[in-house]
Amino acid sequence: MIRHPLLLLAIAGTVAACDSGVETRKAAMPDAGSAAVTATATTPATASGPGQAVSAQADDYLQSAASVVAVTPLSDPGADAKLFGLAGGDPALNGDHAYLAFFVDPSEGWRIFPLGDFEGWSLGEQGPGRFVLETTQGRMGDDGQMVTGEVKRFIVTYEPRAAGSPAPSSITVTPAA
Repeated sequence: MIRHPLLLLAIAGTVAACDSGVETRKAAMPDAGSAAVTATATTPATASGPGQAVSAQADDYLQSAASVVAVTPLSDPGADAKLFGLAGGDPALNGDHAYLAFFVDPSEGWRIFPLGDFEGWSLGEQGPGRFVLETTQGRMGDDGQMVTGEVKRFIVTYEPRAAGSPAPSSITVTPAA
């Protein structure tokens, strides 16, 4: 449970500021195995000019952004969607809050749906209007001892979206075997 609703709004604003074209730019970067990257990686770096001092930022939005622990774009064409996680809560029991976000438009930003509070999560199989969220969860056992690493999967479905059509107004999260 998010204890600070304003923090969630600040984080949502931060996520909204994320450029959805990042993956396209990353594709244009040299592959890790390319000759240009390999030559640079094997040559020790040496200074080529004066260093520049950088001060820490005291911006509340950046403080919220620092809680983001993962961003995973969906491969669903036209969905313009991503999963993201925020760290928070009791670090001894779960604390990785997973969300699904669909880009609406520049003025509204992202439509964000909470998926749950987990020890960890990853994106499983994907298809149009559907993906599997693979999770590990902790819980308190009947004996009062913490049980960790319980694997659970969820099927997340939404109305498939063609490019330019409205973002879904609801999603469904179903436990999976």
